[in-house]
Amino acid sequence: MKIIYMHHAERDINEIKDEKFRQMDDITQSGIKEAELLAERLNHIKVKAIVTSPYLRCKHTAEILNKYINVPIIEDERFNECGKNEEWKKVLERNMTAIDDIVKKYDNDDTIICVTSGVNISAFICYFYGLKPENSIPYTQAPSISPVYFKITK
Repeated sequence: MKIIYMHHAERDINEIKDEKFRQMDDITQSGIKEAELLAERLNHIKVKAIVTSPYLRCKHTAEILNKYINVPIIEDERFNECGKNEEWKKVLERNMTAIDDIVKKYDNDDTIICVTSGVNISAFICYFYGLKPENSIPYTQAPSISPVYFKITK
C-alpha cells in the first residue's frame, strides 16, 4: 500500500487568529495553480481515495486534485492541526490512529492520498518508521503541496 502525504496548496492566511477562522483559510490563486499542476502529474497513478482534513484549504486542494483523479473524497477530522491546549503527543497519536485505519481499510496494492496540514508530516514519519509518539518528537513542517510517498506492506 502507498499513502501519499500531501500538504495543502498555498494558504491564503486570514488575519484573524481565532481557531474557527483559521480552519476557514482557503488557498490562493497560486495555490489553485499548484494543485492543478500537481494533479496533472499524478493522474497516471491509480488512486483509490483521497482522505482530507475538514479544513477548507485541505478540502479545496483535495477537490482540485480530484478533478483529475476522480475518486471518493473522505473527510477525517483526525487530520486537523493541533487543537487549542492539545498536547503534541496527542496530535501525533490522533493522526497515527487515522493512518492506521487507512492501512487496515485498504488493500496492499491501493494508493491513498492524504491532504492535510504541514505539521501532520511528523505523524506520518512516526507511523511509517515505527516511532512512538512523544512530546519530544520535532514539530516538523512540510512545504506547500509537496507530496511524500510512504509505502507499507501488510
